[in-house]
Order: sequence, then C-alpha cells, then structure tokens
Amino acid sequence: MFCNRVGSFLLAFSVLCFALFVVVPSGKAQIMEPPEKMEPGHQHQHHHLHMDLGEETCAPTYTYTPGPQGPDDWPGLCKTGKMQAPIDLVNPEPLPIGNLLKFNYQPADLDILNDCNRYRILVKFPDNYWLRVGKKQYNLVEIHFRQPGETAVKGQRPRMSLQLLHMSPEGVFLVIEVPIVAGKENPVIKTLWEHLPEPGKENRVAGVKINPMDLLPSDLKSFYRYPGSLTIPPCSEVATWFVMKNPIELSEDQIAEYMKHYHDTARPLQPSNSRPMVESHGELPKAPSS
Repeated sequence: MFCNRVGSFLLAFSVLCFALFVVVPSGKAQIMEPPEKMEPGHQHQHHHLHMDLGEETCAPTYTYTPGPQGPDDWPGLCKTGKMQAPIDLVNPEPLPIGNLLKFNYQPADLDILNDCNRYRILVKFPDNYWLRVGKKQYNLVEIHFRQPGETAVKGQRPRMSLQLLHMSPEGVFLVIEVPIVAGKENPVIKTLWEHLPEPGKENRVAGVKINPMDLLPSDLKSFYRYPGSLTIPPCSEVATWFVMKNPIELSEDQIAEYMKHYHDTARPLQPSNSRPMVESHGELPKAPSS
C-alpha cells in the first residue's frame, strides 16, 4: 500500500543526525545550515513521496486514541526519541530572523487525496515549488491538515492547523505550520473541499490550479522555530518546524466539513527536553555588498 511504502521510506531517515540547530556554551540558539552532502546510499529525490495512491484499502496501522495502537505505543523513535514533535512553545528566545524564510510557491494542478490510513486530507505538489531558508532550498511535497493544530503556544493549541511539508535534496524535512481560526470563508479551501475524494482515493483535477501562497498568512516574518520530528510513525527526527504566529481563516462550515472526515488528529505534546526554541524578532543583517 502507499502508506506502507512511504512509511518504510521515512524510516530510513530516522537514523540521520539533526543538524539545523546547535546550542553554544552561552545558551544562545544559532542558525546552522543542514548538511550539504549525505553518505552514499542516503541520497533521495523527494518525488518518490508522490507514488500513485491507487485503490487504497483503509486499514490504519496506528490510532490517535488510547489503546494498543495509540500514541503511547507508537514504535521506534516515537517512543525513544528526544527531539519529538509537537511541543509547547514556552519562553522562546527572540532572534533577528524575520527575513529567514523566502517563499517561491507557484500555482500547481490540483492533486488531492484522502489518506485514510493517516487520517488526513492532503494536497500533493511537484518538485519545483520551493522554499528557501537562508541559502538552503527545500521543495514543497504536500499540504495536509490537523485538528486541532499540533504545536501549542503557552499551552494553547489552535482549533486546526495547516502543515506544509518540505524536503531538502539530502532528505531533511521542514514543516511550516499555519494556525487556523474560524472566520470568513476561504476560497482556496472551498475549491479543495469541492473536490474531496472518497477515503483511499486520489483526485487529479484537470483545469484547476492551487497556489500554496494563498494558504499562508500575509505576515511571513512572524514565526516560531524549533527542531523536532515528523508527528506520525516512525516519527523521524530530521525536521525543523516553523510555526507561523498569525492564522488563516476558514468558515465554521468549512471547519465542520473537514471534521466530518477527520478530527482529533493532533499527536499529544511531547517533552521539550531543553531543546532550543526561538521566535523571530527583527531581521538578519544584510551581507555587505562586494
């Protein structure tokens, strides 16, 4: 099944070292670039995540409710890792990184699927829609939703969140999480909900394009950042999280429509284990012109 193939693929990354953050003796969190190269055998082109779903049977291998397959019993790094996500952001350190993120998303043909084995609706994207973090490029892989939102800020989770999953050529993940609040109807979400496939099905819609930029808040310089993991098994610890401070709006009807399909899909908060967490405050100084 699609779910098992991708799950096996992601497991390969669980052995990688997380290299996006470092704590120096003063306790200040500093920026580091991800590794430019990986050991032979670990190179990956992220379009492998875009295998056809086909006629998938809905048979989840984990759940979000207590029980034998619940979050407390998810295997591997989900149970033993020390950099797990999501977390509660408490007293993040202000850093001048407001201009760190550079988005270059463009409209793409709508490719939406109902991933019933992972409890989510997701939208897939081709490889050439990218995000830069400093000088490092990440490609947008997919957009999916959580209900409620996963990352908490001072103990509060948003009603929902949208997560944009990216991957670097070296196999390092980056998640942009956007909180969702109730408000006016969202035209992009309206288009998505009009083309929702049945559970286990994928819907490629000819003549309909989606621009991920339209699902971001207007303020792209206000965010939190922390090193973490994926939030579904195998919970690979090769992910950086950027959590936008400002939300986007969905109408009450749009939120209710999503919850007809999936709800209570946020992983429980994980111990922060004294990891660095920062928030944007001002901008990085520009490099001097030569």
